[in-house]
Amino acid sequence: MSPEAKKEAKRELDRLDKLPPQAAEYHVIRTYLDWLVSVPWNKSTKDNLDIEQAAKVLNEDHHDLNKVKDRILEFLAVRKFEERYKRAHFVFCRSAGVGKTSLGQSIARALGRKFIRMSLGGIRDEADIRGHRRTYIGALPGT
Repeated sequence: MSPEAKKEAKRELDRLDKLPPQAAEYHVIRTYLDWLVSVPWNKSTKDNLDIEQAAKVLNEDHHDLNKVKDRILEFLAVRKFEERYKRAHFVFCRSAGVGKTSLGQSIARALGRKFIRMSLGGIRDEADIRGHRRTYIGALPGT
């Protein structure tokens, strides 16, 4: 756990210790602490930012889409040298069947990362993505 998260967890644990189990806030804090404990805090993956390897993977997997592949490679090249883009995400939006998922899989394979697909079709509330404030009973982090 990061020092900030550890400090917050300790503060919430102290609050939980002072509350009776019948209090509504008790269950809110308990759910929050359960979630904090379940986060894989020290698990990370080092990106392979080899642009030539990424180009090779993209060309193996996709025989067209040259503008998109060039843009992806450009982004990876900038990311290699700019620390502020370390946590950047790709978001693809287009009609069904144009290659969004397969491009994402290729990018993950080129970077040596695990691929996670998240469909956001039909979502109208940002809380479904970001999560709810933990003051709501049964609130959980976003998807």
